[in-house]
Amino acid sequence: MLSVPKTHQGQRSATVLVVEDDLSLQALVAHALRSEGYHVLATTDMPQARQASAQHQGDVDLILTDISLPSGNGMALAAELVSKRPGTPVLYMSGLTRDAIQAVQHEGAPEGGFLAKPFSPKALVGRVQEILPLPPSNPIADLQVATTPADPAAARLPNSEAMYRLESPVRCPQCGETISTLRAIRLLRTEVNFTSTLPRRGRILACPCCQAIVPAELTNF
Repeated sequence: MLSVPKTHQGQRSATVLVVEDDLSLQALVAHALRSEGYHVLATTDMPQARQASAQHQGDVDLILTDISLPSGNGMALAAELVSKRPGTPVLYMSGLTRDAIQAVQHEGAPEGGFLAKPFSPKALVGRVQEILPLPPSNPIADLQVATTPADPAAARLPNSEAMYRLESPVRCPQCGETISTLRAIRLLRTEVNFTSTLPRRGRILACPCCQAIVPAELTNF
């Protein structure tokens, strides 16, 4: 049985260790899971994942890792992490073909689910919830948290999302829908590597239909 820790607000959460070297995809995955109530440890490679797992004092309830990582094999990493946290479920993700995945198959790798790239945030959350469902939240506690924030300054923080209207409609490369607006999602500073191609202001543009990241070159921003 999975151990699901409690948050400081009394509601249950669960910790997902994400290992993804594509920073824009990592940010999207982290945002999608956090929006559903999961606690996310976002890492980019094997050494960082090992460190995050070792330093995290609570349970890691799911390992979500890319199969192909800059410094090694995600399956080998999963085997190493599960050996130190027995029973932890694993969800692999990859854009490789079936033959390519078989070619890098790691002996002793733990069995796990698979999520093919590219995927939408909805597909990601659905797959994670199949493996690691969260108990229903307490509506009374939710109301108390919403009406009486612990930090008074939080009420003055700007909204983390904003909608922008495009000069000309574009087609989303993920879901194919024609869209005339985009959602700008503000990322936490820990989610953004400012040497990457993400905007320095820490925002990504997402399709309002499927929440996939829309390349900046398709827009007028």
